[in-house]
Amino acid sequence: MRYIGEDPPPLAVTAHAFAAAVHGVVTEEETPSLELLLGAAQDVVTTATNVPPAPGLYEFTYPVHDWRRWWFPCRPVTSVAAIAVTDASGAYVDRDITGVQLLQDQDEPQLLLPEGWLTRGDAGAVVRIQAQAGATLSPGLWRAIVALTREWREADITISGDLEPPRGSFGVQRLIRQARYRRPQISAGC
Repeated sequence: MRYIGEDPPPLAVTAHAFAAAVHGVVTEEETPSLELLLGAAQDVVTTATNVPPAPGLYEFTYPVHDWRRWWFPCRPVTSVAAIAVTDASGAYVDRDITGVQLLQDQDEPQLLLPEGWLTRGDAGAVVRIQAQAGATLSPGLWRAIVALTREWREADITISGDLEPPRGSFGVQRLIRQARYRRPQISAGC
């Protein structure tokens, strides 16, 4: 899953909302570093739960096998924008999405291809699906971002390429675990 929207995904928790949530004060000088921490915490929560933090356009790739039904690795998925399959040279070629169905978009999003949509020539190719995914962040995940950011801020954690932030507290892990989406299957024939 890769975000491909035109604008960067917005912060689900702003610096002002964070300050209000933790009953603290954030100076203008602290705002940029706090926004980096909030963004990093949002990425951690998004990756751990498979729930995008806001609606946007995402791209998914998967090898073509003998399948017609494919489960998205995140939820919710609200629409399918485009599908392409690689040709012999490895370039993506757009396909008509007429007859392609999106099922159970909120709970277990699935892509159902019509009979005969994939051909024998597609064997060994890669399918690229572009879809709108995400919704307004739930209160639990919003709270997980705030709590994780607060822990990092209190521990004076800075975001750098070399150091990995410490693991979140039990409370943060529990909030994430409650909202985690695990797809039941990857693909299936019909």
